[in-house]
Amino acid sequence: MYRDILKNADYRKLLFANVINDFGDSIDAIAFTWLTYQLSHSASLSALVLAANLLPTVIFQPLFSPITDRLPKKPVMAVCDFLRGGLVGVFLLLYLTGSLQAWMLLAFTFAMNTVESFRVPAGVGMLPRLLGKEEYEKASSLMRSACMVADLAGTGLAGIIAAFSMEAAFGTDLLTFVLSGLLIFGIRSPEHSAPKAERKGYFAGLKGGFRYLGENHIFLLLVAGAVLNNSISFIFGSLQAPYIADVFRGGSVALSMFGAAQTAGMLLAFYFYPKISERILPRTQFLLAVGSQCAGSLALLLIPLLGWFRYPAAGILMFGWGLLGGVANSFTSVKFVQVVAPDYLGRAAAVFNSTGSCVAPVISVLVAWMVSFLSVQSMLLIGAAAAAVIFVILVRLKICYRLNREEKPAMMEGDQQ
Repeated sequence: MYRDILKNADYRKLLFANVINDFGDSIDAIAFTWLTYQLSHSASLSALVLAANLLPTVIFQPLFSPITDRLPKKPVMAVCDFLRGGLVGVFLLLYLTGSLQAWMLLAFTFAMNTVESFRVPAGVGMLPRLLGKEEYEKASSLMRSACMVADLAGTGLAGIIAAFSMEAAFGTDLLTFVLSGLLIFGIRSPEHSAPKAERKGYFAGLKGGFRYLGENHIFLLLVAGAVLNNSISFIFGSLQAPYIADVFRGGSVALSMFGAAQTAGMLLAFYFYPKISERILPRTQFLLAVGSQCAGSLALLLIPLLGWFRYPAAGILMFGWGLLGGVANSFTSVKFVQVVAPDYLGRAAAVFNSTGSCVAPVISVLVAWMVSFLSVQSMLLIGAAAAAVIFVILVRLKICYRLNREEKPAMMEGDQQ
């Protein structure tokens, strides 16, 4: 299924670079989390480090994207990889010399994710430049599957590596960034920045990007769908631990099982998405995520009543939830590139990621407040009801039927085809 696209040497280099990068990121996340608590023994600092990890995506990606959209993508991605490797190197040196202090974790986390906020919009624009339109769906599916496997491998190995040697964990992280940068530099596909005569000023590009995206109705529909779906999923995400302990009556093994089953479903969806997309209409794929949120939230309330059978039932539910969510996510990724013009891909990705990231802290705080006077079961019912209302609204929206059509990327007046 993927043999043809793997013959493309430049795609293979980008694939391996992103897989290595994601592997390093997952080790980085575990190592930073563990080291933060080791140095500070402060839960509040751990929360601040999480915020420092999230803020650059929300704030800087939309601001950096007009710059990356008009620059060659390869050097931007490679330089960002080397910069992040350099930051890890300085961090490792401070750790080895005993000069590292708890507040530095906050600074380094913020700096590294600021650099990543410059790389991400460039990375989104890179893949469509290496492949034909007919190949993008398969290439994107394989990329997402491989990166998820790398995330899982890195998360699993990070704890072992960090327990054996924290120096080895950060050394591995540094090496992954250097290897990723070298692979990106090895891509031979010709690429040029926009001619000076066609370049707009930074603020004109920023304003033009937001104007373009605001007039691209299919893109706005994808953003709205992602935000609404994330809002519902974060309700269960915020309550997963108390649900398993108090409602499901399980322990850490059950928590691992829930996550593993859902991840397995998503992996299957990503890998087989080209085949799945041939059999399920795009509009249906888009609606699957919200529909599965409603059905899944209701099923979570019934599963604890099944006695010993609740474990296999929960595994089946989370696998199916992950499968349907993976189909919807893959659809969004493919449709995103189909409806957004190449010159606006970076800005579109930045707005999409920033908007989606804004939802997490808002929902988490809201759930934390509501659960102080409502039960976990009541919160799940609220989530299911909200998902049902959103699903009915989306089903009735006429614009959703346009998802079944293959549309050319929208162009702004004055843009060249």
